[in-house]
Amino acid sequence: MEESSRKYQFGMVEDILRECEAEPMEPDRQTEIDGGILLTSGIHVYLPRYGVNVHEGFFCHMEEGRIVPQNMLTVIYDRTDKEYLYDAEENFVDTVYEWIDGQCTPEQLEQEPCEVKGIRKEIVYGKGIQTGGSGRNPCGDGTACRSTGRHHGKR
Repeated sequence: MEESSRKYQFGMVEDILRECEAEPMEPDRQTEIDGGILLTSGIHVYLPRYGVNVHEGFFCHMEEGRIVPQNMLTVIYDRTDKEYLYDAEENFVDTVYEWIDGQCTPEQLEQEPCEVKGIRKEIVYGKGIQTGGSGRNPCGDGTACRSTGRHHGKR
């Protein structure tokens, strides 16, 4: 099956992915880092202006032979060579904003066009054709989206 790709506004894409429960085409990626395991989703959001892929992820540790998640993260990889660049316990927009270090405002970053890649079927989003959810922000409960926490990587 061919990979779907669709353009979105970066400020909306994280909520869209959570609401539609998109199924990844690729397996999650495991990388050993900081004495633990960085587990990132096979679904990625490509930001053409910055040449990066943004993934949801977890920082995990091994416990009795099993991977146990510790912190939910947003992870940034270089688009070209797939090199790890940065991660934080923030939502997509806040993590990329921190990484680009003031090259634009958060509001401008929210409006940036992006593409969702690595999904089995196209995500349809909008009034009456939404694939799931209520349109509310799933991070309104104060979980990992706006928490302070790990900040790693290079800029």
